[in-house]
Parts: sequence; structure tokens; C-alpha cells
Amino acid sequence: MPPNKITKNSLRGISPRKLGFFAVLIAILITIGTSWILYQHTVNILTDNLRERLLAIVRTAATEFNPTDLEILKEEKDYKKKEWNKVVNQLLKIRLNNKNVIFAYILRKSSDDPSQMVFVSDSHSLDPYAKIDLDQNGIIDDADALNWPGQIYEDVPQEAFDGYIEPTTNKDLYIDQWGTLLSGYAPIKDDKGETVGVMTVDVRANDFVTITRQTFFPFIIFIIFLVVILLVQAFCLISIWSKQVRLIAELDRQKDELLSIVSHQLNAPVTAIKWYLELLTDAGIEKFTKEQVDTVQSMQSITVNLADLVGMILDVSRIQLGKVKVDPQPLDLNELCKEILSVVEPKAKDKNIHFVKTMPASLPTVLLDKRLTRMTVENLLTNAVKYTPEKGNVDFVIEKRGDVLHCEVRDTGCGIPKEEQGKVFDKLYRASNVRNKVEGNGFGLFAAKGAIEAQGGKIWFESIEGKGTTFFIELPLKYPEKK
Repeated sequence: MPPNKITKNSLRGISPRKLGFFAVLIAILITIGTSWILYQHTVNILTDNLRERLLAIVRTAATEFNPTDLEILKEEKDYKKKEWNKVVNQLLKIRLNNKNVIFAYILRKSSDDPSQMVFVSDSHSLDPYAKIDLDQNGIIDDADALNWPGQIYEDVPQEAFDGYIEPTTNKDLYIDQWGTLLSGYAPIKDDKGETVGVMTVDVRANDFVTITRQTFFPFIIFIIFLVVILLVQAFCLISIWSKQVRLIAELDRQKDELLSIVSHQLNAPVTAIKWYLELLTDAGIEKFTKEQVDTVQSMQSITVNLADLVGMILDVSRIQLGKVKVDPQPLDLNELCKEILSVVEPKAKDKNIHFVKTMPASLPTVLLDKRLTRMTVENLLTNAVKYTPEKGNVDFVIEKRGDVLHCEVRDTGCGIPKEEQGKVFDKLYRASNVRNKVEGNGFGLFAAKGAIEAQGGKIWFESIEGKGTTFFIELPLKYPEKK
């Protein structure tokens, strides 16, 4: 079966309005995509800056505590010891001296279960039983409860355990009842280098979104402005292009109409000349001298070629204008093949070409346009003989496959260059390997394709340069009603 191909004709259906719509859609997608990338980039930069600041705070804070004081604070009753007051005041100082720090506290691994963490001290818990509205919502509830030494810390993030080894922070900002936060952790080590606790600082980043927007919005405004300019330019170019397309289409239509008119006007005198030459021949060419006979026969040959060319141009103009007239009439395929072969076989014989026809003993009578069908098959066979060198081979296969007439024309000629095969059915196109070697006008295959497709059929080919070409035709068959 013929391969499906996207041709330049199929692309002509894309209107400027559709192109404009696609341009707007692409611009919107680019804007959204670029904005998202810039936003993420901005967030990452600001988060990294915040993370660096937090690491600096917890590293410094971790060096301010006496490991011995922390070792003393192990259970609830230890909040009454002086070491508790000392550590709490140190944590309070850290919280007050660093902007946006809302919590400063120390954790350690539980001696009973190393997979859990317990509080050592907290900057808010000078008196663990005091009633303080920590979240400042006007209600003192469980969320405002303070901590005492040895109290289990619920939902410990992995970063707190990582902080036992080296300073670190949360990977991402998180949100809880205190707002948008980022936590930092750093190990507190004794003289032996052993970690006795983890210094933890929670930084509120509620203004982080505001800073991000302030940093990000100028980029967005610039991108939107740039996209608007590009869209205006695109629409201007599309408008100019669409006008040029319409102008070219109108010129093309006028050219095709002119071609049709000229071919019609040429058809009448060429036919008349051909008819008068036939009358002259029938009147008694035996009375002419040899020179006169040669002249008349030469004129007849030239007139036949000219009539064929005019007919071909007329068919091409009809195809271009979409005015191909299809007149299906009862057609005896046996007689059609006989007429075609009577023209082609002598040409093959003159070039000493081995011509082989493969066809059933009898073919049916079907409803087809005789002129269009004959023009196509005869053109393919004539081309095969024309482009096949002397002593080459041309095969003609015709058969009925179900309700389809299948034809093949195979030759051992010059073939078609692979890179040019997509242009073979274009008007006026001739392959580069025969353009200056074999005479032709570039109309034949264009007209053949139009003639076959006008009857609902298909035409395609397979070719290897230097080895030959095979053309295939399939025509749907209908049968005349029996009287």
C-alpha cells in the first residue's frame, strides 16, 4: 500500500488565525514555564541565604554552653537547679540577639531509647509550669505548654539526629502553628569531642514570601512585557505573511486560468491541423513525391506530439483549478489494454526493450473514465520505455483484486534519486539524473496522480536510483447495471 506522507499541500490548510492562536498559546506556555523556573530559582537562592545565616547562628551558639551544665539537666526536677537558670538565660540571649529567631533549645538522645530525643533546656521555660501565650492567639492551651529537662520531644526530624554529627538545617521550609519556619542544628561537644546535645534554633520566615515576591515580580513584569512585544511583532508578521499568501494564491489562480484558456484556444487549431493532415493523407499520399511524403509524415508526427502536449496542459490546468471532469462509462478493460499496448509496444520494440505484459485472459467491463484511465496507464508505460536504456526490461501487470483494479509498471531504467522522491508528483518537476538527458515536460506524473485520485484511486511508486522504478495504481471498481 502507498505510504502516508505529509505534503506541502496538506500544510496550506493552516490559516493565519490558527498560526496566531498557536503563537499566543506558545507564548503563554513559555511565560508560565519561564516564570516558574525563575520563581524556583529565586526561592532556592533566598532559602540558601537563610540556611547559611541559620548555620552561622547555631554554630556560634553551640560553642557558648558548658557541657558539664548540660550533663546535670536530665530529669524534671532539675529545673530547680542553678544550671537550669544559667542555660535558659543563655538560650534566651541567643533568641533575643538574633532577628526572627522564635525558639532556641537544646536536645539530646534519650538514654533509654537513642531513637528518641528529649529536651535539655528551652529559652521560654525558666519556669516550665508558667502559663504563657506562646503563639499569641489569645488562648493558653496545650500548644503553649513549656518544656522541662528529660521531656520527650515528639516528631523529631531526621536533621536533629544529623545535627549530632555536624551542623545542618532542614532541607525545606515548613509550616506549623508558629508560621513558616526553618530549623538549624549543631552539635554541642565536650572536651573529649563527644556530643552531649544538639543546639537547635527555629527561625521564622514569614517575610520570606514577601521578599521572594519583591525579588521575583520585576522578572515577571519584564517577561510579560517582552512576550507582549514578541506577540505584537508575531501578529504583524503573520498579517503581512497572510496578505502575501492571498496575493500569491490569487496570482496562482489567475495563472492556472490563463493556462486553461490558452490550452483551450490551442486545442482547436491543433485539432484542425491534425484533421487536415489526415484528409491530405487519405486523399492519396501515393501521388506525392518521396520528399513530400516525408514532410507530411513529419508534420503528422509533430502535430500528434503537439496535440498530446496541449491535452496534457489542459488536464493539468483542470487539476489545478479543481475542475477535473470524471465521466464513468462502461469500459471494456480488454479493449482499453489493447489500445494502450498498440501505442506502447512499437516504442519498446524501436528501443529493443524486452516488454512483458501479465494480464488475465479476460478482464471485466467496469465503470471508469476512459480518458483519465488511459492517459495515466499510457503515460506510465511511455515513461518506462522512455527512461529505460536499450535492451532493458519493462513489465506491465494488470489484474482484478476483489473490487479493485491493480496495475504495476516496472522498468530497469535510471531510477529516481532517494532525496528527490517526495517531489516526483509535483508539477513541472523532473529528476536531476534525467533532466538534461531525456526530453520531458514534467506534467505527466502530476496529471496522472490527479486523474487517478479524481476517480477515488491511489498511485505510488518504489524506486532505486540506477536500478529502476515500479509504479502502482489501484482503482476502485463499479460495474454497469445489467439490462
